[in-house]
Amino acid sequence: MNQRRRRETRSTGVTLEVVVIDYLRALSQQQERDRSFCINAIVREHAERHGHPLPPPTASAPLSPPGER
Repeated sequence: MNQRRRRETRSTGVTLEVVVIDYLRALSQQQERDRSFCINAIVREHAERHGHPLPPPTASAPLSPPGER
């Protein structure tokens, strides 16, 4: 039996410009994904281009200091 590892995620609130929200909405509809997926993909691509590739989302995340969850 193949078990899928659960993705490590946290919810966060951000304020985006209206044109950015419109772009994300169109992109998510075009790719048939949710906006969170698109934002994660964009950030991962940016990090990789700038020499800081991120580990896979199922990798164990480093522990946050107390009170930062």
